[in-house]
Amino acid sequence: MKNKIGYAAMSVVIAFALWLYVITSVSPGSEETYDNIPVVFSGETVLQQDRGLMVTSISSDTVAVKLSGNRSDLAQVNRGNITVKADLSKIYEPGTRLQLDYTVSFPGNLANNAFVIESKNPGYLYVTVERRVTREVPVEVQWTGSAPEGYMSDRENSTLDYTTVTATGPESVMEQIEKAVISVDLTDQRESISQSFRYTLCNGDGEPVDAQLVTTNVEEIQLDVRIQKVKDITLTYGIVDGGGATAANAKVTLSAESVRVCGSEMAVDALGDELVVGTINLAELTKSGSLVFPVVLPEGITNLTGVTEVTAAVQLSGLATREFTLEHITSVNIPEGMTVELITEKLTVVVRGPTELMNKLTAEDIVAKLHISDCACIRCTMAQEAAVSAVSTDVAQIKVTDAPEERDDGETVRRMGAQLTL
Repeated sequence: MKNKIGYAAMSVVIAFALWLYVITSVSPGSEETYDNIPVVFSGETVLQQDRGLMVTSISSDTVAVKLSGNRSDLAQVNRGNITVKADLSKIYEPGTRLQLDYTVSFPGNLANNAFVIESKNPGYLYVTVERRVTREVPVEVQWTGSAPEGYMSDRENSTLDYTTVTATGPESVMEQIEKAVISVDLTDQRESISQSFRYTLCNGDGEPVDAQLVTTNVEEIQLDVRIQKVKDITLTYGIVDGGGATAANAKVTLSAESVRVCGSEMAVDALGDELVVGTINLAELTKSGSLVFPVVLPEGITNLTGVTEVTAAVQLSGLATREFTLEHITSVNIPEGMTVELITEKLTVVVRGPTELMNKLTAEDIVAKLHISDCACIRCTMAQEAAVSAVSTDVAQIKVTDAPEERDDGETVRRMGAQLTL
């Protein structure tokens, strides 16, 4: 009797354990819902490259799945190892709210029939598909602000490493895109710009287009634009007294008083405020006239005015010119062993100087000396007034007899150039 009671108790314990095992581990009627499982899309390459289509909207990119099966099997799955896949290659034409089915799969260690899919939410995915369009979009620089006073931006000659971008996207979006806009602010910009900028795809009015689904061949574009200092440079000249004239006798008028230049700040500052275009030698001007000088700027400086040469009009005043005949001619600096005989007895000389002095000047005030040592010139010296100067003279002839050991025929007739200094 005691054994029967023991067996009965053991049977109850075993039955309870089996019941507990079925309830907690096997339980074939168990259910579980898995939310927010991400959808994996396949076949996108076929859709885009082979059919020229692209998906522009999806009703949902996650789904919820309710499964039933053994509790032990359900314990092995979660939203991270359940795969939900939708095949885009099943779409052949563009359209709105196209119905797309999806499949649900489980980890490989579980049998395909381990679960029953009680429900899927949503039951189908709905997609919008458009034609995929590619075209070239011109790049436009949109300038804001301006360089500070005394500086200029050479916007007309700015350069871009890409003048167009290749954009690809849905037809409805691509129809809106007219340009790729780079915004550059020049406010307080004193140095040249050379950097990469991101751009915005805009419509014809310059308003940004929602281009989230558009891809381009480049993300940034290199822009180079020179920012240069601008300065007005005064044109001036040098003047050398001579020929009886001084700077006080010359009124000089330049055809251009200044030029506007630009360049780097360092180069422009080094140029200074004035540019000497040339030198006026009054000894070379026998009367009023004009001289033309080129406007030459240092390397790295640009002439914005475009004036490449300037005319200096010289008006002489307060001067008088007189012609004298000189009869008193002497020879000096005659080398030893040489005999000089004057053939020319008279020299005509033209003298210029201040009118008041020229009215007092006589031929007796002028002495012509032939410097034989260099056989090159006649120098006329003034007896009284040194403020006047000879501007032209005749050529003198002399007969030179060399020393016996050096001469050939004994005599040479030479014409002496007449460079006169009064």
